[in-house]
Amino acid sequence: MKRLLLASLLMCGLAYAGSQYDEASRYADSVKGKGMSALSGTSAADIPGYQGSSDAAGYYHGGTAVSSGDLESAGTQSMNGSTTGRLIQDVIKNRPPDIISTDAPFMKNGLDVVADADTLMQGTDTQCKSVDVSKSQLTYYTCERTPSVQLACTRTASAGGGHEEDTTERKTLTIRSSSIAFASLDGAFAGAVLPPLSGRVISASATYSWAKKLAYSNANYFARISTPFGQIAMNDSEGSVALSGGMVLSDSEPLAFSIRSRNDRPFLATIWGNSNMRYVFTITLIIEVPAKRWVPDVVWSESCPFNKAEQVLLGTTCTQAGGDRTVTVNGEPYTLHSDCWQYTDTWVSQSADTGTCGEYMTNSACTVSRTTCLESLAGNCLRERAVFSCQSQSAGKAQVCGTQLVCTDGSCDQITNDGVDSFKKAVSQLATLAAAGKDISELNGINVRAFTGQGTSCRKATAGFSNCCKDGGWGTDAGLAQCNTEEKAIGVAKSRKLTIYVGSYCSKKALGICLQKKEGYCQFDSKLARIVQEQGRMGQLGIGFGSGKSPDCRGLTPEELQRLNFGLINFADFYDDLENGTVMPTDQTLLDRIKSQVTDKMQER
Repeated sequence: MKRLLLASLLMCGLAYAGSQYDEASRYADSVKGKGMSALSGTSAADIPGYQGSSDAAGYYHGGTAVSSGDLESAGTQSMNGSTTGRLIQDVIKNRPPDIISTDAPFMKNGLDVVADADTLMQGTDTQCKSVDVSKSQLTYYTCERTPSVQLACTRTASAGGGHEEDTTERKTLTIRSSSIAFASLDGAFAGAVLPPLSGRVISASATYSWAKKLAYSNANYFARISTPFGQIAMNDSEGSVALSGGMVLSDSEPLAFSIRSRNDRPFLATIWGNSNMRYVFTITLIIEVPAKRWVPDVVWSESCPFNKAEQVLLGTTCTQAGGDRTVTVNGEPYTLHSDCWQYTDTWVSQSADTGTCGEYMTNSACTVSRTTCLESLAGNCLRERAVFSCQSQSAGKAQVCGTQLVCTDGSCDQITNDGVDSFKKAVSQLATLAAAGKDISELNGINVRAFTGQGTSCRKATAGFSNCCKDGGWGTDAGLAQCNTEEKAIGVAKSRKLTIYVGSYCSKKALGICLQKKEGYCQFDSKLARIVQEQGRMGQLGIGFGSGKSPDCRGLTPEELQRLNFGLINFADFYDDLENGTVMPTDQTLLDRIKSQVTDKMQER
């Protein structure tokens, strides 16, 4: 019972000490942020001892400092490699414990309470219970990735419309002797007929008949007919004769016929017209004449949901095999032929790339909070920015005494006071101000800018090339060997989260056809520069970064820096750099040190 009373009194004493701590905390809150306000209206020249340059100027090269000049890299090297840096770390880790005087009022009051524990607790039955307390904290990380997208256009063939083509057709022309006006003229018995059409004679034949029984043996009754196609000799009462083809007829040139007797004398009109003789002949001609025929056309229709002029044709595939097809137009069947009835043209082809989101996508404690599409085509997102919320847990021990939660050993102070990662955020803000001040002071008032970036680009689509704008795979994808030095440098900068995507554009055209497409980026020398540019310039000030073809990566002016609210900027991406290679004291470390000192002092009693 006495132990319980002592513990309770100790907690009461600590609560009394906590009231003094609360008073100090309220004072700290009242002055919080005043340093930043004072800084925003202060120029470098107002600082005592300001010289306008320092040894750190060697890290700056006109806004394009090399990676070795990065703030985080240089700071880490100095902290771990220099004598001063090692000394600072030794002091942080090993400095002697602070001397706690038991004569201090709050300590003396606490010890008095312990000494009078029996008296104070007499007649009470209040008990304290030990409980485990925990708290979840969400840290938000921003990253970029590319979804899997395949975009294509289709070209489909079908019968549509038509046209006339020159052709020939065969017609039959019959010439009867009754249609020829024979007459005697200039010692000849002859006649002519005008053909009704023009064309080439393919074949010709004739049939004849006459009343030979009345002729006896008189040679003057036997007729021999000369035609443009050959001779018809009426030697029998009837018969047929094959004539010659090949002649070309014209509907403007008459066909001439003449008749002579067996004795080769001109026939007599009186004999030819004698009703008892009944001379008849018929000539049948097969003629090839010019004609027109209607032919259906193979018409191509294209379905493409985007502007092809800004994309690169990556490949073409026949997706409906070619051959003959029969179509019926106006009741007539026609045969159409096409080598392929449908083509699929691929214009955009990208596989999923996790980019800088990979570490969060594979972390079970991280979930997607929101996504923003940075570039889309035909309703498909080609590149997106994702925000992941990653959960972390803080745990500690506490005592519940009645309705009060008492943190007896300090392990739950961060949980109840929302102090997690406050040290990292404060250091990030200070580092940002230091970097901005360095840039501004070294420019000596001429075109003053802070956090200046550099515009750069990479080939995204070119016939025969790999995608040199990939966010990952630079160490394993053999196809990336074709990418140039600048493109490989962009890949490294992406992995270090030093780039801001601006946009894509067609960089090479010929006859209105895009032959090469590129992506434009703003690349910065440090994560701090990228974070301030992305969340400050674009997020708070609403100043864009130009276009993919002409990225605007200018730095921020002092006036623009003063308008930024650094408390709204998420520095989570910078935390890894703070922890990389340097053991930084955290809030918990400081609390543990104080707890140990108090415990040791109490044991001395």
